[in-house]
Amino acid sequence: MEREEAAEGTSFFQLGDDTRPLDSWLTEPEDDGPLVFHRVNSKEIIYQARKKKAKIFGKYVMGDILGEGSYGKVKEMLDAETLCRRAVKILKKKKLRKIPNGEQNVQMEILLLKRLNHRNVIKLVDVLYNDEKQKMY
Repeated sequence: MEREEAAEGTSFFQLGDDTRPLDSWLTEPEDDGPLVFHRVNSKEIIYQARKKKAKIFGKYVMGDILGEGSYGKVKEMLDAETLCRRAVKILKKKKLRKIPNGEQNVQMEILLLKRLNHRNVIKLVDVLYNDEKQKMY
């Protein structure tokens, strides 16, 4: 694919014998197939908010996912009593059993976070268990 400049400043790409202005690739269909991209007027786009049922666990209201790792997911939570935003790590016991020393590593992390008190280290607020779902929060 070679790029050429026309005299009036229009950019062209040359593919074999086909030389067309660059912007025509987006607006005009090729002879041998349908147009892959088409322009959409922003007035034609309808935005709809996703409606999800709020999950409440204890005094916390679950929010969106902040991240995922090998041990589990991290979600945003809201403390309904104090209205403080928190992050929660959700761990499945089934998944921890598959990771070598997974359960021991999590227990050690909990012990360390309970003892640590530094402005640059997250503060462990609560540890919750859901035996029905086999999850730890």
